[in-house]
Amino acid sequence: MTTLLKKLLVPHHLEYLALDRDFLIEETSLNVQRFADCPEEVAAGNDARIPFPELLGTEEILIDIFEGRLPNFELKAMTRVLENGSRLYFDMYIVEFSNDDNDRRLIVFFEDVTDRMGLEQTLVQATNEMNILLSTLAATNNYVEKIITSMAEVLLVTTASGKIKKVNQAAQDLFGYSESELVGQQIDALAAEGASLQAVSQEPPQLSQTNTEVICTAKTGEKLTVSFSCTAIPSDMKSISANSAALQDFVYIGRDMTYRQRARKRKVAQYVTTHILSTSETIKKALEAILPAICDSLGWDTAELWMPEAEEKLLSGNKRITAVSDPNSLRCVASWTKGSVSIPKFAEFAEQMTCGFGEGLPGLVWASGSSQWIADVTESDSCLRREIAAEEGLHGAFGFPILGDYEQENSEKSVLGVMTFFSREVQCFDEELLQTMATIGSQLGQFLKRKQAEIALRESEEQLRDLFENATDLIQSIGSDGHFLYVNRAWRETLGYSEAEIAQLTVFEIIHPNSSPESMDILYQAFTKKTVNENTFYPHSIQVIFITKNHEQILLEGSINCKFLEGSLVAIRAILRDITARKMAEDALAKSASLLQATFDSTADGILAIDRSGKIVTFNREFVEMWGVPSDVMALRDDATTIAFVQNQLKDPQAFQERIESLYDHPEAESFDLLEFQDGRFFERHSEPQRLGDKIIGRVWSYHDITERKQAEDALREEQEKSEKLLLNILPNPIAERLKQNETTIAEYFPEVTVLFADIVGFTALSSVMNPIDLVELLNKIFSGFDLLCEQHGLEKIKTIGDAYMAVGGLPYPRADHAEAIAQMALDMQREIARFNGQNKKYFSIRIGIHSGPVVAGVIGIKKFIYDLWGDTVNIASRMESHGLPWRIQVSETTYNLLKHKYVLEGRGTIEVKGKGGMKTYLLVGKK
Repeated sequence: MTTLLKKLLVPHHLEYLALDRDFLIEETSLNVQRFADCPEEVAAGNDARIPFPELLGTEEILIDIFEGRLPNFELKAMTRVLENGSRLYFDMYIVEFSNDDNDRRLIVFFEDVTDRMGLEQTLVQATNEMNILLSTLAATNNYVEKIITSMAEVLLVTTASGKIKKVNQAAQDLFGYSESELVGQQIDALAAEGASLQAVSQEPPQLSQTNTEVICTAKTGEKLTVSFSCTAIPSDMKSISANSAALQDFVYIGRDMTYRQRARKRKVAQYVTTHILSTSETIKKALEAILPAICDSLGWDTAELWMPEAEEKLLSGNKRITAVSDPNSLRCVASWTKGSVSIPKFAEFAEQMTCGFGEGLPGLVWASGSSQWIADVTESDSCLRREIAAEEGLHGAFGFPILGDYEQENSEKSVLGVMTFFSREVQCFDEELLQTMATIGSQLGQFLKRKQAEIALRESEEQLRDLFENATDLIQSIGSDGHFLYVNRAWRETLGYSEAEIAQLTVFEIIHPNSSPESMDILYQAFTKKTVNENTFYPHSIQVIFITKNHEQILLEGSINCKFLEGSLVAIRAILRDITARKMAEDALAKSASLLQATFDSTADGILAIDRSGKIVTFNREFVEMWGVPSDVMALRDDATTIAFVQNQLKDPQAFQERIESLYDHPEAESFDLLEFQDGRFFERHSEPQRLGDKIIGRVWSYHDITERKQAEDALREEQEKSEKLLLNILPNPIAERLKQNETTIAEYFPEVTVLFADIVGFTALSSVMNPIDLVELLNKIFSGFDLLCEQHGLEKIKTIGDAYMAVGGLPYPRADHAEAIAQMALDMQREIARFNGQNKKYFSIRIGIHSGPVVAGVIGIKKFIYDLWGDTVNIASRMESHGLPWRIQVSETTYNLLKHKYVLEGRGTIEVKGKGGMKTYLLVGKK
């Protein structure tokens, strides 16, 4: 190696070996042995592969370099472990070298790279450690993300300004928004109106760690109660200003308290309801307190109570001006609205409306007997007031029934009423709330039934007290010692004793010894022998005589019963009636019975008297003869038996029986009717109550035979009907009625009528060769057919003059189609003549004239009444006929204008009419 090469190698810490073709060492640098595995073997002439075993296996490569086929060869990062345990790293570079003598060698350079390898290893280690840290960080981030995702609580991360940066899955599930919808929004967007979430972060540090409840709004509009805590954390954003404080983010942790809050509210509502029901004296006061209490407890805005008419009466003091038209309808009987809510139309409509089964929310609850929930009434077809609710901002609603007793026939509990509640918010279905309300409904039902029973009991006691005090009978209760425990007002007023005197009296002091033995015996046993017990027999009716304060005797009749307590007699109760006057009346009646019987027997009418129980009191001989009742039947003196016998003689026994039964139900009524017998007889029956003073004690029936009079009346009626029929045949019905009212002159103006004249052509010539009677009979057949046509078309026949026939349409009852009716009559008259000719082998023809216009119709004179027409219309109609043609119907221009749209008419032209000059006429051909 040249000296220059050696100088170049020294600064680069390089050593070298020079090898021949056999890999023997020819030359070495000064310190090359420090790179050898066996330093002592580094000497000229030794095989280089011994101190440097790295060369083993590289022989072919080294030969290729030696011969110039390869430029060089490198071995990197060779390692030696030194005696002190440290490591030496070196690189080997092998190249071919030729000197000036063209002597070729292999030069192996050794470079100490220990320092560089240390740096590289440190860098690799640092890189590996960094990768491990990044992997750990990623795993930690993934773990934390999983924790955040699986958290049951809501997590919201916001900037200092309140903008949401991150949300977890629980937040998305609770509020119903996706992550993309929440991120970037202000956190207060989740708060309900009037609430603020960001305000939680503004609280002092010592309070921000505590939970603050905030009302939030979900995407569905549902209100949620969420308990939030807030913590500030350093932001990963650097402050722009070096002087400003470091930026912070806020972490909100929230727990959904809605269910817990609702459960608490439900418990409060149930507790408040129970408390109100336990302290309220009346149903009305309870219901007035319950409606606002439930609304306040549950956070609803308005409440209503609906009841049917029968249950509405339970609300004392609740009087309506008008009665409910349908007892099977619900009406709003009470309501309450929060002071901050204004729903005047909704409340007013509730006061005016009624709900049947299945109608509206109250009707649905009533029909189903179970609670109902409507999330938003503005979108529910079942809400009758949804338009008003939408206008006034009501949405959520629920209702529950107030259940009464179990009804066996329906296998379910009765519904006493329905409570409905409304909210300004859309409300999600709450099964637990409905269950709570069902429990409250049962409590209310039990309360109503209990109060109803209390009211009924109180009313019953009041009614019983009023009944006793207002009864006309004498009511008394006597203790076992004979003293009076109670007497009613009628007793005091009848006997005249004061309350102080009654307190000192015993029954033995006022009972007269002439009282009935049975009554005296009962009292004797009760008060002396003490042998009266539950099995003691009491007569159905007893009579006793009491002595009044004025020492008068009054006869009392009534019934008694005894009250026992643990087998001992404690009271004898009696209801007595003063029969003194009745007894006197009965005596007087008995005295007059013979006189009455004589009177009965002498009258020409059949008379039957019965008492209130249906027993025959008396009857006269004429009654037996008129009806032919056997003596053994009358001996029974039973009204029902007698009626059964006489019914077989009547044409309508059912009506006979019904009338008798009606009078039994109305004993004060009088009756007059006519009985028709199967044999043609007629009896007038008159009945009236039999009174004794103001008291009805029976009924008297009288029967009068009017058979002869009835026959005469029927004959007279028949003659009157004939006269009536004859009059109606001559005159129209309204005219006949006016004549019967004695009107002297009857005339009426009709502005629009149509008059028809018809003449039998050839009939006058026939009269000269034909027998007059046969001629009249022939004419009668023709005119009778015309009369039937008049009746068929609703027209009025006026008269016949010889072989001429006159009729009119449009009177006496005006009609719009008078011209059409006359036209059809004219066509039918032609067919009638044709029919008559065919049946009678005659060759009559008919000539008809018609005109329309005003007429005066009426009756004049006092003899031989006839309904007639006057006016120019009649004259023109007559001229239409007389100037007409056989088998043709000639009409005036006026009538033509009325018929031209429905009938076929031909123009005849202008004809000369007597007294009228030229008139344009037409011939009626037929109907279109």
